[in-house]
Order: sequence, then C-alpha cells, then structure tokens
Amino acid sequence: MIFLLKVTRIFMRLLMATISIFIFNAFSSITHLTLSLNIFNILIISIFDIFGFILCIVLRMVL
Repeated sequence: MIFLLKVTRIFMRLLMATISIFIFNAFSSITHLTLSLNIFNILIISIFDIFGFILCIVLRMVL
C-alpha cells in the first residue's frame, strides 16, 4: 500500500513537471523562450519544484 502511494506521488510529480513545461511553452510568444521536453528538465522540475523550474529557465538563457 505504501509502495503504491509512493509510485503514485512520483508519477504525479513527473506529470505536473511535464504539464508545467507545456504551459511555459504556450507563453513562448510573450517570453521568447521555450523549454525542451527532455529527461533533465522533467527530473529537475519534479525534484526541486519552483527552484528547478527557475534553474531550467536560467540554464536555457545561459546556454
């Protein structure tokens, strides 16, 4: 039972990270930035929440 809850929680965090990337890319006409949908971005956003999202944006601008 606890294993199922942990798997569900991890899956939901990955899903929310993916959705947040899609939402950010929807506003690309305003921000002139797009985030690629790759494993690194999804993992960083799902692990570090808002700080991971900011990190992905900063890395996109720098690199």
